[in-house]
Amino acid sequence: MDAGFVVSWKALLVAGIIVLAVYIAEILLLMGSGKSLAPRFSRRAENKALTEINARLAALEARLAPPTESDESADTIVEIASTPYSRAFSLAKQGVDVTQVAASCGISRAEAELIVAMQNKHLH
Repeated sequence: MDAGFVVSWKALLVAGIIVLAVYIAEILLLMGSGKSLAPRFSRRAENKALTEINARLAALEARLAPPTESDESADTIVEIASTPYSRAFSLAKQGVDVTQVAASCGISRAEAELIVAMQNKHLH
């Protein structure tokens, strides 16, 4: 075999060391000059991001805060009490069978079975 260009492992090792030394020197020069290796946000962008985060946090806290008595109106209480499930529980409590509970409340048979079973377990 006729090889026109042959590189020995020693030459590759020396070339690798030189390249590594150049990169290390560049990093040291950048650190010494005060330039950061990572991109930095401007102060204005940081303030804008913090303002947005604070607004989102305040909105989440408001949503998660427990309701006060003034927040609950009579309409809300009536609306909760008139759900099909509350009606189904009341029918199950009266001893109505699963088929009639499902038909009169507009819920599935499986839901009615679950409600009747829960009511029966609660009574016994």
